[in-house]
Amino acid sequence: MTEFSSHETRWGMRFLLFVLSLAATSLALAVQPIGGTVYRDSTGVYLSVNTDQKCKVFTVETKSEDAAMSVRKLSTGDTLTASGLLDTETCIASIESVDYVGLKKLLGYWYTQEGIITVSDFNSLSFYPINMKDFQNGKDLSQIDPITYRYSLTPSDGKEWVLFLSDSTSTLFATIFFNKNNATMRIYDSENGDIVKTLRLSKWGKLK
Repeated sequence: MTEFSSHETRWGMRFLLFVLSLAATSLALAVQPIGGTVYRDSTGVYLSVNTDQKCKVFTVETKSEDAAMSVRKLSTGDTLTASGLLDTETCIASIESVDYVGLKKLLGYWYTQEGIITVSDFNSLSFYPINMKDFQNGKDLSQIDPITYRYSLTPSDGKEWVLFLSDSTSTLFATIFFNKNNATMRIYDSENGDIVKTLRLSKWGKLK
């Protein structure tokens, strides 16, 4: 049986570490943040990405069951931020995981038993604590100081989405479930996970 000197062993270990380092670097370079707008038709799902490359639209291929489930829930006009790889030779977006989404159906006016919510974009929303009867009788939203939240949406199991709402003082954790022109938002206690409030939302219209 051949015995190796300590010098050969040290060089062997260095070579092994070098190979492992290259492998880790290649993996890190392969998986990168991807962001764009989703388009869907009968042939597949596509991602429009702002890039200087030749591909303006990439065919979406998911690489995990979680990613596939998340992409199936998206519609044309939604946005996603994901981890994956853009292949500019084949114009394929390989999605490993979906981190955040912007849902087009969330945009617009919503009313609840506690007030009116306006969602103007995929990053912020405003809550106006106004009685619906007062609003219908002509009270203007401009007369009310809204509570403005930054928000982010992430996929979850099933048909719900996870919603994080933050203002200048706190961050709220919630889930939201859509059913045509209605939605149910459940807000949870961040410490024990109990539901502290359930809001029934009805779509009132699109923002002008």
